[in-house]
Amino acid sequence: MIRRIESRKNPQFKQWLAISQSDLGRKKGLVFLEGLRLCQDAAASGVTIETVLLSDHAGPPIQTFADSLTQATHYCLPESLFRTLCDTKTPQGIALLCDAPDLSHYPEKPNPNGLYLVADGISDPGNLGTMIRTADAFAFDAVLMTAGSVWPMHAKVIRAAMGSAFHLPLYWFESIEETIDWLKSGDIQVIAADIDGAQPVSDLPSGGGRALIIGSEAHGISPVVRSRSDQIICIPMPGRAESLNAAVAAAILSYAMMEKNREIR
Repeated sequence: MIRRIESRKNPQFKQWLAISQSDLGRKKGLVFLEGLRLCQDAAASGVTIETVLLSDHAGPPIQTFADSLTQATHYCLPESLFRTLCDTKTPQGIALLCDAPDLSHYPEKPNPNGLYLVADGISDPGNLGTMIRTADAFAFDAVLMTAGSVWPMHAKVIRAAMGSAFHLPLYWFESIEETIDWLKSGDIQVIAADIDGAQPVSDLPSGGGRALIIGSEAHGISPVVRSRSDQIICIPMPGRAESLNAAVAAAILSYAMMEKNREIR
């Protein structure tokens, strides 16, 4: 049975709106997703889907996909009301409310030959989403995030990640110290990126397990990262730009680390 909601004053609609536009989703352990491809990726990953939201204008492919989600509660909304929930300019007519994964559940030790991307205090949703997508593209084992970073299940992060948030593990740590301790428990080489790094990334020797730490957009790597990293690397920039966006730097360095890792595999 599909339930119908017509009013913005409906308590259920108000809760969906708060989840889609604020941190209420994090508090309630829910993720708001919109768009057919993203919703399909979530369903394929096995997340628990609580609610399916459909616009009156949803086309046949969306209706067919929604019909396959038999365990969820289905709602239909007028197009104008559905658009209120969505941040995209041209919503496709489907959104989901899913259970958020437990990001604090990670293995006792990392893969000794694995590649890890560490987002330390990355507060911009677009940057974090792009970093997750980059790690997915270059076959990293996981993305690790520290407190101070934006919640990776935030709707804007999910959209920027383009489905990659459901393709590889995401782990949340309360501090960078805890993150580094976990990495070093598996003999992972900790490498930090810094504009003043002494070693260009091209000089990295071929190696096994490595973690790349990208610091906050505003402040770069922290003193703790600087003191506990095995290497601090940089990206040579012969042009006139003073720095690179955090996500761009992560992409360049992640590709280089993937190539170095493949050389020994």
